[in-house]
Amino acid sequence: MNRRIALLVAGMLAGCSSGEATPVDLAQAAAATSVKLQSPTAVLEAEATSAPAPAEPANLSLHMEAFEEGGAIPDRYTCIGTNDSPAVSWSGVPAATQSLVLIVYDADAGADLGAGNDLGFLHWMVYDIPPTSAGLPLGATGDSGALAGGIETTNDFFAAAGGRFSGGAVIRGTGYDGPCPPAQHTYVFRLLALSQPLSVPMDTPYQEVMSALEGRVLAAADWTGVYPPSQ
Repeated sequence: MNRRIALLVAGMLAGCSSGEATPVDLAQAAAATSVKLQSPTAVLEAEATSAPAPAEPANLSLHMEAFEEGGAIPDRYTCIGTNDSPAVSWSGVPAATQSLVLIVYDADAGADLGAGNDLGFLHWMVYDIPPTSAGLPLGATGDSGALAGGIETTNDFFAAAGGRFSGGAVIRGTGYDGPCPPAQHTYVFRLLALSQPLSVPMDTPYQEVMSALEGRVLAAADWTGVYPPSQ
C-alpha cells in the first residue's frame, strides 16, 4: 500500500483545464509529471495502457511569506526553534473543488529515517479544508478555528509525542512538527484540490487518509524549502 500511496501523491501535480474539472487518474498524473511506474500493480498497468492524454494543469498556486520558494526555512518553524506551523496561502482553487488537503513532508527522508510511507517523512497533514479557504495563518496547528474546519492527522513524529525537540519545543505527534534533519533536506508543502471531501473519521491513520485521495485530485501546487541552510 505504501508504494501505491507514493505513486499516487507523487503524480498529483497533474491538474485539470480551466473548464469543467475532473479527477486526475493515476496514470494520467504519472504521464504528466514523467513519473515512472516501477513494478506497478495489475490495476496500474491497466490504467497506464488505456488512459487518455492528461488535461492541462489548473491555476492552483501556493505561497508562503516565511521563506522564498526553494529557500531556507527559518529556525522558528523547526525543531531548534518554537516549532510554529508557518502561514500558508493559496489561490486559483478550481471551481469544482469540494475540499482541500495540505501535506508537508521531507522528500529526502525515507523509512530509514522514520517515514511511514514512501513519499517521505510526514510533518503535517490537514484534510477537509473548506474550498472557500484562502490559507492557514501562522500557528494554526492545534487551533480548530484557525484550521477553518480542517482536520489534522498524526505525523511521523507520533511515536515521540510528548517529548521535546533539541530547542525545547514539545513534539506534538499530531498536526505540525517542523524539520529536524541530520543534514540538509528538502521539504515540500503540497496543496491538493479535491472533487469530494474525504470525510474520513478523525484519528484515521494518515496512510489511510492518503489512500482516500485516489480518484479525487483535481489540481495540486507545491512550495519547497530546505533546512538546515547551507553553511
